[in-house]
Amino acid sequence: MSMFCYQCQETAKGTGCTIKGVCGKPENVAKLQDLLIYTLKGIAVYAVQAREMGIVRKDVDKYIMESLFSTITNANFDRSRFVDRIQAGLALRSQSSLSPCRQSR
Repeated sequence: MSMFCYQCQETAKGTGCTIKGVCGKPENVAKLQDLLIYTLKGIAVYAVQAREMGIVRKDVDKYIMESLFSTITNANFDRSRFVDRIQAGLALRSQSSLSPCRQSR
């Protein structure tokens, strides 16, 4: 699969980078960032549902915030950083119970 990155304001001609990111991002990191965003979307769906039931998980909120931030900054294209974030998200997703860190009232 070839490069396609549309994740920042620097994208070539405002349409997306197709060879290498204008910012220097390699194809594999662009794809990992896409996978991280996909992972975040799934976690966010359940986080919203849990919140509606009065369950607030600060660890999940922090994970979402930090992961989103990691995809919008063009300062670190370390592939392993994104693999670690994705694995952490999958671990959160696979937890069998939603034990709240704080119960809303």
